[in-house]
Amino acid sequence: MPGRAAATIAKPAYSKLNMSNCSGALVGMTGQDRQVLRIGRIGPVMEIVLAHAPVNALSAGLRVALAEALDLAEGTECGAVLIRGDGGVFSAGVDQAEIGAAQGGKAVQLAVRDLCRRIETLSCPVVVLLQGPTFGGGAELALAAHLRLADETLQWAMPDVILGLLPGAGGTQRLPRLTDGAVALDLLLSGRVIRAPEALAMGVIDRVVTKDSVSVARMAARDLAAARTQGGTWRRTDELRSGFRDVAAYRAAVAAARETQRGSRLPAPGRIVDCVEAALLLPFEQGVAFEAAAYDDLIASPVSQGLRHALRAERAARRLPAAVAALGNVAMPQRLAIWGAAGDAPVIARRALQAGMAVHLADPSKSGLVAALEAIAAAQEAEVQAGRMTPEARDADWARLVPLVGQDRLGEAEVVITTRPDLALAAPRTVLALGVAAPKGAVPLALVQQAEPLAEMMLEQASTPARAGQAVALGRRLGWAVVPVGPGGPVAVVLATALAETVTFLEGRGVARGLIAQALALAGIAGEGRAGTPKPAEDAVARRCFAALANAGARLIEAGTARDGDTVDAVAIASGIVARWTGGPMHQADQRGLMVLRRDLRLWAVEEPALFAPAPLFDKLIAEGRGISGG
Repeated sequence: MPGRAAATIAKPAYSKLNMSNCSGALVGMTGQDRQVLRIGRIGPVMEIVLAHAPVNALSAGLRVALAEALDLAEGTECGAVLIRGDGGVFSAGVDQAEIGAAQGGKAVQLAVRDLCRRIETLSCPVVVLLQGPTFGGGAELALAAHLRLADETLQWAMPDVILGLLPGAGGTQRLPRLTDGAVALDLLLSGRVIRAPEALAMGVIDRVVTKDSVSVARMAARDLAAARTQGGTWRRTDELRSGFRDVAAYRAAVAAARETQRGSRLPAPGRIVDCVEAALLLPFEQGVAFEAAAYDDLIASPVSQGLRHALRAERAARRLPAAVAALGNVAMPQRLAIWGAAGDAPVIARRALQAGMAVHLADPSKSGLVAALEAIAAAQEAEVQAGRMTPEARDADWARLVPLVGQDRLGEAEVVITTRPDLALAAPRTVLALGVAAPKGAVPLALVQQAEPLAEMMLEQASTPARAGQAVALGRRLGWAVVPVGPGGPVAVVLATALAETVTFLEGRGVARGLIAQALALAGIAGEGRAGTPKPAEDAVARRCFAALANAGARLIEAGTARDGDTVDAVAIASGIVARWTGGPMHQADQRGLMVLRRDLRLWAVEEPALFAPAPLFDKLIAEGRGISGG
């Protein structure tokens, strides 16, 4: 916006701005000494730019600034408002750091709910330009606007269900009005990300802008402002009924979704279905109140607390050692060599090929090599038959795969993974040792195979930080979630062993195998769990198992194998030892209370000290008044 003077003012002085301050000026607004929003005036249009890098999270400072900017727009009688994000991002939603305690989460969502209502009922039309990530609370703000434009970079999602929540700012009421019941339920129950073309087809947005999106959005806002002066009106989402045109289809979608969720251990999906049904049955304000009550119930629930902790723990567990993190972005390796074709080698080779890498797969045995190649070919053919891979992609992958008998050409790759103890490289390379003793300077590696494999890496064992950084770069290229660990693991194996020993102990004390299985299923141990209220005997079994896992985790932390409770929880969830909604054994320990847990362990240690004798770490944490989960 050329020709504008720029100024920065303290937030408390914002309410004193008059129209001359707004017209033709770019105003910087600060929150906690940091600019979070810019406003400017272009003729009758006030432009509000969210500038809370890197993802325009709806922090407390940004929420206050946006509310005050809307007040200013109304107070200065602007013809229209345009809201967009800086840096090619609209908003990734509420800052998860603010949603800790249940009461804190309620306050945050209430503030976003009020912002949405403020936008929807503003005395002038509001246009939003959606670019890049538009998630959660950011998506709800967009639903409350009167015209939604998006460019081709849009990524739109309401992922609240992943955290055991639902959109609490009116999203379950506005989305069905814009789309219909089936579409709304699909998006809300999956939390999936959609791009601009799909969002347009569904009715989530009104128009896709392919060129000079900011200029187009400004023009659209000016057109609405001009229409307003001539008595024109604009569309408010809360007044729409287009999504309810086919009531029978809407009800059928609700019934089908409810049936799908029957028996689920997770409460959020069922409450989402209830709220989408309420959008059809209740007036808008009552529907929002119904949604708010459901949100308040969910955010206080143990399941949501566990899911939110799991997300935080996973992020914390992936923090790299300082020396490795200081390297910044390490160049992705292009060539991978695998010594030993058995075990996970074919799976790793396929992932590397799918990532576009050249792969040397080597083994001392020709028959072993042939078996691995046959396994890769069979898996690729299955992908082709299922339509998940084209024949051309399969052939291109196969062309990058070089089978070798012996180690002669392993040094041609930047990174070598060995599944055998007899690796001998003449030239130094970054080496990862999978399931075998690591050669000097190599990085010990343990994999938990899942949709996103978890890779425990002992990065401190690498010969140099650069080699550790290259090992991490390989993991990221292969889609692994890299978790740094110390010696004494793998963490997943130690935890799985503790659980198995606890089950064996209980069976040895006469507890029926069926009762144990039912207890574990209800508690989310060794599976995703099932709905139901445990009986006292089942609850006692679950408490023993969680206590043994927490004790094993505490010992891993003491030994330096696990960096902290977050590492233990992240690995336990990734390896399927506990369900994600439990938050992990260390989160469960904190929920139980460390003093109560220590008492239980002391009582049980009389029978089985090797398994239940409390780790000294509990004494230290109790004395310091701290928890063990890191949350």
